[in-house]
Amino acid sequence: MIEENTSVGNSNGIYLVAGAQGNTVRRNVLAGNPPIQVGVDRPADTAFDIKSLAPAGANAFVGNICLTSINAPCPSVGPTLTASPNPITVTAGSIYGATTISWSAPDAQEIQIRIGSPDGPLFTHAGNRGSIQTGGWVNDGMTFYLQDITGGRPLTSDYTLADLVIRLQRR
Repeated sequence: MIEENTSVGNSNGIYLVAGAQGNTVRRNVLAGNPPIQVGVDRPADTAFDIKSLAPAGANAFVGNICLTSINAPCPSVGPTLTASPNPITVTAGSIYGATTISWSAPDAQEIQIRIGSPDGPLFTHAGNRGSIQTGGWVNDGMTFYLQDITGGRPLTSDYTLADLVIRLQRR
């Protein structure tokens, strides 16, 4: 089982050798493998988000999000906002947890991630893809909003690219 990993800006993502079988690769977020500057500077270099040398059907690929998939069913999709882990496992009685938020907004140049609403408190201001860890302040049901602010776009629902609800799971 290869599940709920985030691979951003590495030289390679997930690689399955020819004899690999019976594996489930699911809910992984893979973007920028290789990092964009490597892809631009050395376009002939081989790199991938997911590459499978195993025969078709030998492994299951479910719900992965990729930017540059090679030889594996992993669609390139529009804007995404994910958290790993989600749900966040916490001890009984705890009301807060921490997670890593990842985003991809291929058509945006500049984004903000806001908390609670499209114009809520600012979590991060960045380029169109990346990831960042929260502190231990995330509560159950907290919602994050991926906002396209390219060219000074306003913080309204018209420019919300994705939203994400975080859940806590008590042990």
